[in-house]
Amino acid sequence: MSTKHLSADVDYYAILGVTYNSTLKEIQRAYRQKALSVHPDKNPSPDAAVLFHALFQAYDVLSDPQAKLAYDELLKARLAKKKKNEAMDSKRRAMKDDLEDRENTAKKQKMDEKEAEANLQTELERLRADGARRRMEKEEELRKQMMTEEPSLVVEEPVTLTKSGELDCTLKIKWKRKKHNLEAAELEAIFSTFGAVDSVAVSAKKQGSALIVFEAVVSAHAALTSKGTNPLLDPFDSIDWAGGSEPAIVKKMNATVVAASVRSDYVAGDTVPVTKMKASTAAVTPLSLFAAASSGVSAFGAVPSFVPPSFGSAPATVDDYETITLMKMRRAERERLERDIREKETAETVPQDEKVYRQIVARLVDFNQHTV
Repeated sequence: MSTKHLSADVDYYAILGVTYNSTLKEIQRAYRQKALSVHPDKNPSPDAAVLFHALFQAYDVLSDPQAKLAYDELLKARLAKKKKNEAMDSKRRAMKDDLEDRENTAKKQKMDEKEAEANLQTELERLRADGARRRMEKEEELRKQMMTEEPSLVVEEPVTLTKSGELDCTLKIKWKRKKHNLEAAELEAIFSTFGAVDSVAVSAKKQGSALIVFEAVVSAHAALTSKGTNPLLDPFDSIDWAGGSEPAIVKKMNATVVAASVRSDYVAGDTVPVTKMKASTAAVTPLSLFAAASSGVSAFGAVPSFVPPSFGSAPATVDDYETITLMKMRRAERERLERDIREKETAETVPQDEKVYRQIVARLVDFNQHTV
């Protein structure tokens, strides 16, 4: 039989009902049995002729040794190709599933980052709103207190009082979570060394970040300026103001050295030298000098009705003066301790220096804990 008519798409073994290992006699016996049932003379079915032709073709191929060998080779090649396609399909499915998993993971990560960013913005807005509300309440309370304590004072112009809001007392910190897996309790323990911590909000981002809300801006300023000198802050990559810039009270401290020095003279009970006042500002005495004026000691002569002191951009409230003074005192003490540390590091010759160095670091940490 010619092999050109062979087709691997037709299973001749199944048509005859035999197997690959069946002998020629078994193939002949199976053909005779099948032929009796499907022969058109004995089978009234309209498909009998087609079935009988397929049966005869199967017998013709399998009963011829050369044709059977060629058909078996063709069948093996077909099965090998089928297995190869199935393996490739399996790899494609695995690659497709892996790609979908990575896409879903990336999509989920992006959604988590957006959600974390939205939560952070919501928290910042809450801090701004809460800080504004507290500031207004405190301003009203201070105004009522001033009017109650000094009913004889005549305030010719409304005075704008400033009080540090919650956002002014908030720091935004960042660190590598892979190196330091810090939780809210640990962050509070670290930053409480600089002053009382009101709350801690940790971000869900992979890159560690959190908001530290202090009860006083002095504590926040102390923590921020201690970066690089206090070993407790070494794990953090950055420490910044949550509002994106320095609070107004810190800017005033940096910009109004004259006003801060005047306030420190008031606290010491000294009178203010006239040379320290700006020529363009009116010379007036603050509340702490009224006692001296009543006893016959006057630095500026008679004092008419109370007018708030004007020092350019100086702070407007006693609380601001006290806050700025505290920050300047802490900064001066910290600078002095840093100078001592640098001097001891330069020596590095006598073992006693290491002991002194540790004592200075301990004093720096103890200072941060007890000067708020």
